[in-house]
Amino acid sequence: MMGKSGAGLSNISTALFDLDGTLMDSNELIDDTWRYTVKTLTGRDISDEDVRLTLGEILADSMRRLIPDVDVEEALVVYRAYQRDFFIDRIRLFDGAEDVLRALRAAGFRTGLVTSRLKNSTERALAHFGIGGLFDAVLTASDTEAFKPDPTPILVILDRLGGRPEEAVYFGDTVHDIEAGLAAGVFTALVDWSAALPPGMRAGCAAPDAVIGSMRDIPALLGIDG
Repeated sequence: MMGKSGAGLSNISTALFDLDGTLMDSNELIDDTWRYTVKTLTGRDISDEDVRLTLGEILADSMRRLIPDVDVEEALVVYRAYQRDFFIDRIRLFDGAEDVLRALRAAGFRTGLVTSRLKNSTERALAHFGIGGLFDAVLTASDTEAFKPDPTPILVILDRLGGRPEEAVYFGDTVHDIEAGLAAGVFTALVDWSAALPPGMRAGCAAPDAVIGSMRDIPALLGIDG
């Protein structure tokens, strides 16, 4: 665990999390879905780098950037149909995620989920893992008009939770998460298992307040027993 010491986080009472790439491993599914979508609609292959740059970005924005010659609505239909068919079988929680959420709740922390995934698939994932009840509030891309890296989603969920930025921490895996968290004024932590920002690609990006090596480092960061 790198960054500011846990002692400086004694005032934290709200823990916010991203979903894909942070709590949930959906990386291979997203990679395969992009490859299928681009190949089906254009006959072209998509590079690993292009897929990586979509992580954490609003899907329609990625499509406008990567396949500008394809109608966005058509591309969304193809992408979502493929992912819907394989979604539940291709996702898993990262090790320790559920235990950490339970420990935070037991210690009295307010917990929130802030994701760029749509409401339907977010709810499917939470129901599948049985962790929906571990969040006091959930904010998806269906719930706001502004998306990360804009800080609005984080500020909106803090308002719902009755929390303040200076008393909150946000855990994410993309540059969009880092920028949104810093702009919102919350303590911002990058997870070290990030596929969107592997160690060799972090130079030049906004620097988080901390880098979390393992999900099980979170209780120690926040000064509680895991």
